[in-house]
Amino acid sequence: MKTRDRILQASLAMFNEQGERNVSTNHIAAALGISPGNLYYHFSNKAEIIFDLFSTYRDIVSSSMVLPMDRPLTFDDKVHYFEIIFQNMWNYRFLHRDLEHLLKESETLRKEYFVFSSTTVAMGKAIVKGMVESGLVIASDDEIDALMLNLWVILTSWASFLQSIEVQKERPSDMDPWALKRGIYQIICLIEPYATDIARKELPALKAAYLGDFDTDPLSLFRGRAAS
Repeated sequence: MKTRDRILQASLAMFNEQGERNVSTNHIAAALGISPGNLYYHFSNKAEIIFDLFSTYRDIVSSSMVLPMDRPLTFDDKVHYFEIIFQNMWNYRFLHRDLEHLLKESETLRKEYFVFSSTTVAMGKAIVKGMVESGLVIASDDEIDALMLNLWVILTSWASFLQSIEVQKERPSDMDPWALKRGIYQIICLIEPYATDIARKELPALKAAYLGDFDTDPLSLFRGRAAS
């Protein structure tokens, strides 16, 4: 693996596990066993590393949130979108968790994130409309607009919400993937009132898959998962 790719891989892991603000370029270089100068040969500063990771995240999301070209949306497509959302929330959780700070620190990232946000919301709206057209959802244009905005708020703020709970614990730790999955459960619950009978019969199993060891009580997030 090239040094540049190793730097990105290590940075992503460290940002996710320790928090971006707790990781410096010197920490990254030390973890890789390279000199800071070697790191700076590839990236002038930490902001460049963060922007490169964001660019990869943006490209993955953009390439994943597309409608089928030659057929209507199916329930399996719907599940696929949920899985893509979760995997990227988990793989790039530092972006979601530290978003407000990251945007304040970098004008370049701030501008690109604005474009990414508006583009992704438009793509998400097209997917919800595709669900309507395929008979999975019944919703008016106004309801689609409100639903998509609510979905976006959960997607972009769920990780920081979990972090706000975690930092209050006596022994805070890295984010629990099941707690992150609970965010997808909340998204499913937002869509459920609009689901047709075709989709509704599939929802209990899907909701259970994302609820995991938590129960529906919101206080379960504050208590943590039940012991296995």
